[in-house]
Amino acid sequence: MKKVFSFLIIAVLFFPSSLMAGLQEDNLINNLVKRFQEIITDRGGDPESIVSDDMYVSRSIPFELNVSGQILNMYAVRVEFSLPDTGQKQSVTMLVDETGNIQLDGAFVNLITGRSIHQKVMDELNRLEKDPQVGDVLFKGTGKAEVLFLSDPFCPYCRHAYDYLLDQKSRLDEFKIAHFPLDPNSGAVALTFLMMDHKGRDSFQQVVDFAYTIDRSRLSGNADYSVIRIFNEEFGTYSLSPEEVFEFLKEKHQDSLARDMEEMRNIGLSGTPVIIINSFKVDGFNRNRINDLLNQAMEQE
Repeated sequence: MKKVFSFLIIAVLFFPSSLMAGLQEDNLINNLVKRFQEIITDRGGDPESIVSDDMYVSRSIPFELNVSGQILNMYAVRVEFSLPDTGQKQSVTMLVDETGNIQLDGAFVNLITGRSIHQKVMDELNRLEKDPQVGDVLFKGTGKAEVLFLSDPFCPYCRHAYDYLLDQKSRLDEFKIAHFPLDPNSGAVALTFLMMDHKGRDSFQQVVDFAYTIDRSRLSGNADYSVIRIFNEEFGTYSLSPEEVFEFLKEKHQDSLARDMEEMRNIGLSGTPVIIINSFKVDGFNRNRINDLLNQAMEQE
């Protein structure tokens, strides 16, 4: 009997993958709930406001890490949940072991190349499963990458990303742009309305280029009216006063902008810029990630 018992212990120690094949989702969710409850408690809230029924694994992708000759069975996972206060849908992505007890916090990097070992699996995890119904075609390039640029025209990182992407026409097939004004008092709403009002026209890219170079130090008083005044000084498009132009543009475009912004929130946008390259999402202006994805697109048959 002792020999049988000893054999079972050895089997558990040395062959865990065969006994625990697959991600233990219930265990992962229970561990996450405990973590969130601790965070809520530290902030003075009610830890019982979030329970395991509020969370589920919406996607998991298995992969292996070879560390010093030992194979680690890992999962890239996305967990969806509802915020206890508002009921708003949120999601988190993470790398965990198959037991759901250990999270890889950081990155395993190939020392020679400096590249993340698990970047491809995270890309696949975050790949959009359907095309967001937002954005207007700004230009066509000669490459293979389809790019959707989600941006606030006054966001400095968005401006850097915009300039960089304009220089990539040889790797881009189609460049679409959609706007998400972060600060309603910055003048970005009026600037977005102006760009929306010129889409489909020959002047569309000229107007967008101007929007990404307008000097915010020139704004005074009501920022939206000031933006329209500066725009009209450049293009002379509208004969009405800035106040009247803003009301005209608001009535014409605010419903479409609201729909676009809601669609962008649904794909997880909470800040700008976001660059979507052939369905792979890049949060922020990460030049190396953008470059890698553009290169991958060019290598496809």
